Amino acid sequence: MAISEEDYSYVQWKDLKNTQDQTVYSFGLIVQKMRTEVTNLINTTGEQASSTPLTQSNFVSLKILFRLKECMLSIELLISKGLARDAAVLLITLMKLRLEMQYITRNPSHAGDWISDYKQNKSTWSVDFLIRELFPNNEDHVTERSNYEYLLKMKQSDPMGSQPSFPVKDNDFTHTDRNDLAVCLFCEGSECYRTLKAASADFSDSGFSISANENAIEELNELKEKLLSLREIKRSKV
Repeated sequence: MAISEEDYSYVQWKDLKNTQDQTVYSFGLIVQKMRTEVTNLINTTGEQASSTPLTQSNFVSLKILFRLKECMLSIELLISKGLARDAAVLLITLMKLRLEMQYITRNPSHAGDWISDYKQNKSTWSVDFLIRELFPNNEDHVTERSNYEYLLKMKQSDPMGSQPSFPVKDNDFTHTDRNDLAVCLFCEGSECYRTLKAASADFSDSGFSISANENAIEELNELKEKLLSLREIKRSKV
């Protein structure tokens, strides 16, 4: 007797409902559009690559943009199901990608080191090193460290701290603060914006025409910041 398709499946998916929160939904729409701009920047560069050869730093930029796009989609899927702790793990990856992109844009000669280690599946620089090199100013340095440590704390938060009941059931999921979900999406959008800015500068310096992409990126970031302002005003009135 033939084996049915269902018998081949060893992963049984539960019906995980999407997070019902207007702020999370609104930030989610913005970061989805920002992810589209990552794709657009990749395509714009690819279309011009036959007449404008890629430099080593351009190659790194494209690699980082592809990884950025992949991470963003994963974060959005996790947030839609209320899994902020796991999203924070990928947000740390986004932050490191952004720092690497900024470091290479500042000095394209570092691209060779990145490529060499990338081929060996190695990380070239630590987050601490990148923050020290990129942000020698004490105030900026403190801000970057604070953001990094915030994500680390979210990642390492106690999964038993909000366990709904005992005994634990297979389909039980710990409660996640909706504020954490919105913050994760805002952080995702911010890291995406800053990575796109650095990558755009790298491509532009190499002679690629990306002004339309840069305008679209700025418009979406302004929309994200306005939404944050409206959210803060609303909270202050509560």
